[in-house]
Amino acid sequence: MAKILVVDDASLIRMVAQKAIVEAGHEAILAENGVQGIEIFKNTGIDFIFSDINMPVMGGFDMIREIKQLPGGSFVPIVMLTTENNDELKAVGRELGVKAWLLKPFNKEKFLLVMKKLMR
Repeated sequence: MAKILVVDDASLIRMVAQKAIVEAGHEAILAENGVQGIEIFKNTGIDFIFSDINMPVMGGFDMIREIKQLPGGSFVPIVMLTTENNDELKAVGRELGVKAWLLKPFNKEKFLLVMKKLMR
């Protein structure tokens, strides 16, 4: 069972993602912003991260930059879960090591397929 971190300021997105992750047999751990995401990453053995970009307190890209500096952070697959469909932002994501880009509202089957494909 993998521990999957979902970082998004929208409670509906967190709930939908959590339901899909739990139904797939994994544990979903939820955070509302990048600061919470980093703290959870530091204190929990996270195997996979879904993150929004635009969030209050700390956004997804800043969170990823910090996580990549932490022990084990460079090995965790990260998928952006966002409404942003901008090529420049996608390029920034690729530079940060983002493995996939899912647009909200997301399709549960595609969400699970991407998760399964990228799991170690």
